[in-house]
Amino acid sequence: MGNLFDEKFDLKIYYSTSQKRHVLKKEIYQGGAHSYNDKTSRIDSILKSLKRDFKVKIISPEKISFDFLMEIHDLDYLEFLRSTEGLAEGQVLCPYVFPFDKRVSVKQLSLPGKAGYYCFDAGSSVMNFTWSSALSSASCALGAAVQTQLTGETTYALCRPPGHHATQNMFGGYCYLNNSAIAAKYLTKFGKVMIIDFDFHHGNGTQSIFYDSKEVFYFSIHAHPAVEYPYFTGFEDEIGIDEGLNYNLNVPLEPFLDSKKYFESFKNALSKAFQVMDPDYIVLSAGFDIEDEDPIGHFNMSKDDFFTLGQMFKQLKKKFVVIQEGGYLVNELGNNVSHFLCGLKS
Repeated sequence: MGNLFDEKFDLKIYYSTSQKRHVLKKEIYQGGAHSYNDKTSRIDSILKSLKRDFKVKIISPEKISFDFLMEIHDLDYLEFLRSTEGLAEGQVLCPYVFPFDKRVSVKQLSLPGKAGYYCFDAGSSVMNFTWSSALSSASCALGAAVQTQLTGETTYALCRPPGHHATQNMFGGYCYLNNSAIAAKYLTKFGKVMIIDFDFHHGNGTQSIFYDSKEVFYFSIHAHPAVEYPYFTGFEDEIGIDEGLNYNLNVPLEPFLDSKKYFESFKNALSKAFQVMDPDYIVLSAGFDIEDEDPIGHFNMSKDDFFTLGQMFKQLKKKFVVIQEGGYLVNELGNNVSHFLCGLKS
């Protein structure tokens, strides 16, 4: 495996430096304050490795339009996120009160009240640069999707904040705008689209956005929600409703399983997904928190396993847009991303 990068492949990376302006120091987890896992150093780790291992071209994308965002997210939710630009420098808005009934009016709520109305966990906060960073992240996802549609080449969107937990009208799990859903929605104009989400945590937001629609097939392999975040979604019996019936497939796995079992489960389920939809485009919600020593993920994947995973996808012979999701073991994150992309492109 030591000679993987002897041939340096071309790689287009969609990224904007403004994505590092969203900075939170603490998060609430199991009743205590802990260091925020979505550190800006995650970006540094990835860029360092990709610049070393590929012939990279970093592209700062055009700003995504508000109208396109409304194809995925509700207007009032987007207006709330945009309003957080008015927070004072250094001010952090951490939701801690949540409505017991969504029929309550949001009109008269203060900004702290609105934060609880539009959020589903106490671990995710907002500050004055959250909106601009999330907007840049979403723009990267769309830019990568446009490039793949135009050229057929594999593109990589270095999205931070990540996106797959963001619903139509709620943020959580470090996610504010759903980057993979945005990329997939654009690609539906040009062919059949499948999202494959291999983040350690179930992409509850992505599932909810497409749950009643067959325009995008959502496939997720993740830690079992009986024991891992986001707890309430990601079970096997969630298969879609209405027009989306059978266009949603979840593969919940027990944490700490070995990589052989992981790949076995992945391939078997993927075969079932392709019986329902043979996609033209695949959007990969690429979460690297399945790494062996990740602080919040508990699968046993090594960098060599990530290379194998990339090769597995390459064998599908589809057009890929890779959207960065989780991965919080900073010192190994860049290496893991490099190995995966090498497997996908080699």
